[in-house]
Amino acid sequence: MIVWMASIFCFTQLPFFTGEHTSEAIQKVVVTEHKTINTPSADSADINILNLIVRKTTHIMVFGILALLLFKSLEIYRYTYILAWFLTFLYAMTDEYHQSFMPGRVASFRDVLFDSGGALITLLLAFFIIRRKRKRIIA
Repeated sequence: MIVWMASIFCFTQLPFFTGEHTSEAIQKVVVTEHKTINTPSADSADINILNLIVRKTTHIMVFGILALLLFKSLEIYRYTYILAWFLTFLYAMTDEYHQSFMPGRVASFRDVLFDSGGALITLLLAFFIIRRKRKRIIA
């Protein structure tokens, strides 16, 4: 969990992960793919939509993994799901605050919502999977 949090902290500092840089990387992939297998070329609006999907999906997945790691490390306590979600939410807020000091990066509460939404989805999945396993053991 701590290694994952440190990784998030480090990636937040890298200028490569700005929206502009990921858009450029996606553009290169699309152009290369278009030349290789002769698919329809994408315009800038398509690239922007794809960039948004990639970036927000990354937020959801990264913080979902963090929530799961927090859940597993706090499993012995009561209200583990709520605690794991809340700590993930707090870390997402501090991550966005930290990001506001990085050149080329901006803080966004919308990203905090994506982060905490990813945590919520992951913890809900974990809850239902664990509940299903317990029912199988009892039956």
